[in-house]
Amino acid sequence: MICFLDLGTSKVSGLLIDDLSNSTVHAFSSIETSGVKKGSIINISATASSISECLRDIENQSGFKIKEVLVSISGEEVSSTNSIGQAAISEREVSARDIENALNMSSTMKIPNDKTLLYAMPNNYFIDGQGDISDPLGMNGIKLEARSHLIHCSKNTKDNIKKCIKVSSSVIGIRKYFYSQLGVAQSVLTENQKKLGVCLLDIGAGTTDISVYQNGSITFSKVLPYSGDYITETIASALDIQSIEAEIIKKKYGCAFSDYINDEMLKISLKNGKKSISRKALSELIENSMSKILRHCMNCLEENNLFNYIPAGIVITGGSANMEGMVKLGEKLTNLKVKIGIPKYNLPQKSDNLLKPENSAILGITKFYALEQDKEFTFNQSKGIIARVLEWIRTEL
Repeated sequence: MICFLDLGTSKVSGLLIDDLSNSTVHAFSSIETSGVKKGSIINISATASSISECLRDIENQSGFKIKEVLVSISGEEVSSTNSIGQAAISEREVSARDIENALNMSSTMKIPNDKTLLYAMPNNYFIDGQGDISDPLGMNGIKLEARSHLIHCSKNTKDNIKKCIKVSSSVIGIRKYFYSQLGVAQSVLTENQKKLGVCLLDIGAGTTDISVYQNGSITFSKVLPYSGDYITETIASALDIQSIEAEIIKKKYGCAFSDYINDEMLKISLKNGKKSISRKALSELIENSMSKILRHCMNCLEENNLFNYIPAGIVITGGSANMEGMVKLGEKLTNLKVKIGIPKYNLPQKSDNLLKPENSAILGITKFYALEQDKEFTFNQSKGIIARVLEWIRTEL
């Protein structure tokens, strides 16, 4: 059995599958948490309590005792960069040692002082300036370049997660860490979208994760501190109500495109009485807030010269993708094709009741991990030296 945990701002989700070759969901749990803000742990005790409840629920459903977990994370403290590692081709034919040297160089460059490597994704290789080579082994040349996408997190992030796991259960260990967007892409993007060029927006409760795929590989990723909670706080401030009440109203009556909505009056029962607001006015609040989030995302793409390199458009997933009118608002603001990213691809068996945007990461990471394990097994069988370097750059430091 393999247990995955996804640590989000509003919830901790857990998924238990039997194996990687023919994965079947045996248990799923999603528990609200107050210990995380904008993807970062702010309260060890509260986060550990949510993790403990989630794992206990999974154990009760499955009858299986969990001993280790694979953890999917995001948050403001995650950053990334593209890196190039160069190595001389020792005998004019690319060997496993040459690939190891190039990957090693690409994975150790450009790491900020306050960060630690979370994950390294080799994208492609160049030999003597000629590129887009997926497997250079055995090819002739003089100089090999490995181009990788490096994902970092703050040095404290892993330590805080370890503390939460230890507080929740002293017998459970962490096998690996993953960047959640790598899982999201597996479950909501097609291979064709990733080859053409596509932008994936995961709009969660505390953060919005942006990633861009080109030629089949991730080439850009960034986490922005604008998300569904910003919309909730806007509603709470405008109506002078508590955030928890604003969240309920947003989910029940919210629409991101006010042109869809008429002037129907809503009479909302609250803890301290009733409030009246037209649904159109509520939608205008939401549209204005969501527009700011999307504009921040588009500005990020423009600043990194990516806006014109995503012909497959934008795919929006995460909890906020459930809101009515998201596609129309996205297309209006970006003039690009916009789709809602619902988990459809590479899914474990018996996951039909989990196919919602907010579960994209936890479902997709099962396939991502399976692919990584398959690659490492293949390398281990044929070229063990590559397996060791890939394990080094992809495991926790």
